[in-house]
Amino acid sequence: MKKLLLPLLAMLTLASSAFAWDPLGHMLIAQIAEDQLTPEAKTKVAEAMAEFNKKEGADYDFVSAACWMDDIRARTRQYNSWHFVNLPFTKAGTPVPEGSGAKPDLIWATQQCLDKLAETDAPAVEKAEAMVMLLHLEGDAHQPLHATADKDSGGNRREVNNLKNPEVDLLFSKGTNLHYFWDSAYRRNYEAGDISNVEYATPLHEPDQPLAGHKDALKLVREWASDIEKDFPKTVVPDEGDPKSWALESHQIGFDFAYGKLPKPQPDHTYKLTKEYVSQSREIARQQIAIAGYRLGALLNKLYEK
Repeated sequence: MKKLLLPLLAMLTLASSAFAWDPLGHMLIAQIAEDQLTPEAKTKVAEAMAEFNKKEGADYDFVSAACWMDDIRARTRQYNSWHFVNLPFTKAGTPVPEGSGAKPDLIWATQQCLDKLAETDAPAVEKAEAMVMLLHLEGDAHQPLHATADKDSGGNRREVNNLKNPEVDLLFSKGTNLHYFWDSAYRRNYEAGDISNVEYATPLHEPDQPLAGHKDALKLVREWASDIEKDFPKTVVPDEGDPKSWALESHQIGFDFAYGKLPKPQPDHTYKLTKEYVSQSREIARQQIAIAGYRLGALLNKLYEK
């Protein structure tokens, strides 16, 4: 596969700060979902995107809109708690999630979007925003470390010392954490020198213009979505599920593998990921992206049939 070259004169990149799947991951999910849409659903989705762009004064398409909830973090923290549900990792077992307490969490927020889309008399602009939020949150629910934590904020406080991050290394010299690794695990490989690098990089863009970077990546997203669909056909989806069951599935993966198979820490308390861990994480993450995409497409078809 061809890699995107990183333009040397680009100003800065809006690097993922352990928010969710990185932008490419969210767009891959949306692309796979779009591939599942019926003609009727595509028409309804186009109408919703027109309504949403009018409200935002923007030019998102269905695929790039999956990144909107991360794009707006620079202007509001209102939705920060919506992106995750910190279900505890315990050696005794995996508890059924009951939410994260007083604050709205990922399970609650995703259900709110579904409920709004199911309303027959809700204003079109509200339903359009709910759809755009759903594109993102449904993806978050399938990222294992958005539903699992081991007293480390979902891996944010576990430093990994052998990650190479072209998008981040232009700004920072240090490696990044376990959560960041899982955000990009679907595109990671293992290089000589025991380094885990990304197979293809996110296009650089001005920090205040994330949509420009998303649009530059659309061709790459189309290419890699097709590869994922080929490797993981619809039969990988166990069932349609709901926000709570999606979080439970992700939590199980986080419990069994993301934490369960994590190598022991180094003497300096950082972690060095093995080739086997990186390789297996990549396939798990690619499958999760496929499942999220198929479920999202089926969900929108069902909603817009009504």
